[in-house]
Amino acid sequence: MLYKDIRKSITDIKQRRKEVAAAAGQGKLLRLKFREVTIMDLVILVGSFFVMLFAGFPIAFALLLSALLYMVMFSSGVPLIIIAQQLLKGVDSFTLLAIPFFVIAGCLMQSGGISRRIVDFAKKLVGWMPGGLAVVDIIASMIFAAMTGAGAATTAAVGGIMIPSMEEEGYDGGFASAIQAMGGIFGPIIPPSTLMVLFAVASGESVADMFLGGLLPGLFLGLLLIIVVVFMCIRKGYKGSGSFHLMEAVKSFGSAIWALLAPVIILGGIYSGAFTPTEASAACCFYCLIVGLFIYREMKIKDLFKIVYAGVKSAAGIMFIVAATQVFGWVITRAGIPQSIAKMFTQNVSSPTVFMFAVCLILLVAGCFIDAVPALLIFAPIFVPTAQAYNINLVYFGVIMVVTLCIGLATPPVGINLYVASSVGGQPVHKIIPHLPIPLITIAVGTVMLIMIPAITTFLPMMAK
Repeated sequence: MLYKDIRKSITDIKQRRKEVAAAAGQGKLLRLKFREVTIMDLVILVGSFFVMLFAGFPIAFALLLSALLYMVMFSSGVPLIIIAQQLLKGVDSFTLLAIPFFVIAGCLMQSGGISRRIVDFAKKLVGWMPGGLAVVDIIASMIFAAMTGAGAATTAAVGGIMIPSMEEEGYDGGFASAIQAMGGIFGPIIPPSTLMVLFAVASGESVADMFLGGLLPGLFLGLLLIIVVVFMCIRKGYKGSGSFHLMEAVKSFGSAIWALLAPVIILGGIYSGAFTPTEASAACCFYCLIVGLFIYREMKIKDLFKIVYAGVKSAAGIMFIVAATQVFGWVITRAGIPQSIAKMFTQNVSSPTVFMFAVCLILLVAGCFIDAVPALLIFAPIFVPTAQAYNINLVYFGVIMVVTLCIGLATPPVGINLYVASSVGGQPVHKIIPHLPIPLITIAVGTVMLIMIPAITTFLPMMAK
């Protein structure tokens, strides 16, 4: 009798597995006994998250607790051990290994003299222009961004050199810090980018395609910002520093060549097929280590533990947020919220362009209160199904999401670049904010142009195929 019961149980389990697999194959999302989704579900899930966030909870804990609250209130018999399983699943990805490696690479660059040489080269190249040091700040940030892919790291590394230099040349400290905060937003846009990696994982797109898609938009927005900043500097009376000397520029380029080769090696290796994006991040770490120790010799072996520890500590915080957003995203998806939102949009909005602008508006508001990493991981599972329903290219959609969220890096109250620039520049935030509106509007206008002209984003990925 016991034997028959066991056999029956095994058969039931196998049948249940077949049903789950069949449902998954048909694209049906299992609700796991969640009740029918309503507006109240979304309000409670997202509302509880924001309440905890404003109450001072760390982002990762706010995500976990709001998901747990929703499961307790609206689930029926779903085991809570699923939270631990989803936490592990959130970071169980070979692709995500690129994030800690790029973070550590940024720390190695900052300590190995790479950032200083990049800044010096940019000075010799464009420092003579009106507002030259502000232009240098943006160009150096864009170059550094092409090696680290992180906004805060770019702001800290370049700002620590450029903000004091700008103040010595008579620039207002608040203005200098504001320019640096804006320059740092290119970290997650210009490849390699941690946000691009995360979107690729969330959407199933190729990381290499995401990197290619972000290159031209990053350069385009950088050029727009440089033009506007030059006009701002002319109005403020900020002149260039010295004059242009070709031989000095060539000499500075020779000194910085090892630093400038880093993005060439990273991106060239990925697109040539020599290594994957994850392997490229490890290669970048190794390259920066060799350059810092044996070529520039500004890094000491005894300092390696401290440098790597700082990178690992920062990366661990990011990965914990990634794991927490996996739980939050799982609850959102299993509750059917993305499908409900997709249905609402497709029934009431006939234009994909209108949908894109609606997404940008939502992300602009969200970016003011949530850091870019959790915001992307929260909203990507919600909006991607709708984008697919509109037949929107996901590389294009992902780049627009990343660009929009990057604006939030320099906006209060949560803009991390704003506070990093304030710290390294020694300027209170309230003196920086008045200088931000025009640069922020410039990037917003550039984002609108990217939406209206998808070819800027899709050209390189299509050429690579």
